Amino acid sequence: MSAESAPPFRSILLVEDEPGLTSAIRIAIKKMGMDCMAVSTLESAKKAFQKIRPDLILLDRNLPDGEGLGWCASLREARYDGMILILTAKGQVEDRVKGLNIGADDYLPKPFSWSEFEARIQALARRARTPSRHAPSGESILWQLEEAERKVLGPKGWVTLTSLEFKLVKFLMESAGRTIPRDELLKKVWGFSFLPQTRTVDHFMGRLRKWFESDPENPRFLITVRGSGYRFDPEGKL
Repeated sequence: MSAESAPPFRSILLVEDEPGLTSAIRIAIKKMGMDCMAVSTLESAKKAFQKIRPDLILLDRNLPDGEGLGWCASLREARYDGMILILTAKGQVEDRVKGLNIGADDYLPKPFSWSEFEARIQALARRARTPSRHAPSGESILWQLEEAERKVLGPKGWVTLTSLEFKLVKFLMESAGRTIPRDELLKKVWGFSFLPQTRTVDHFMGRLRKWFESDPENPRFLITVRGSGYRFDPEGKL
């Protein structure tokens, strides 16, 4: 694998309680030119997180001392903006949707092939290093982007976002004035090749309205177009 295509994850935390799978994942990651810290419980994961602040977390859903999704939700509430890939034996659509809705970036059901594992890591890497583009022309001083820090200047001042929140805002800004279907957002922002029945987009839009709307229940900038999708209005016209 060339240096140009290598995932830009400087630190990876693996939280998995199956020793055999842990060893195999570490070998796979090593072959991709990276290394990771591996732990087997949520308690040890929280300590490791504070120590290394990983760029990527590979998180088993069912752990000896708790549910991995709960920690995932807590990390997002605490504004952790790294990538989170859930690994679990629960591969039903409703389980995957639940993980995505609470802030996971991707969801890989067990058992999985190592080619798929590497492809998922590479997909997360592409999201993490998506180059910045300028916001639409003709806007006011608002809606400036700071790619390196994932910051957006909105009506309430500068807001630091998670990687997916930032990517969603950037895509909306680049499509200002156009109604974007949910399916398009799932494909372009989340990278889905299939389109699950999910409220992931609605969930994320709700989070963005908290940061950018003075009245999230009556948004001026992040508009819901019923039955069609969403539209971004940089001027906030009613």
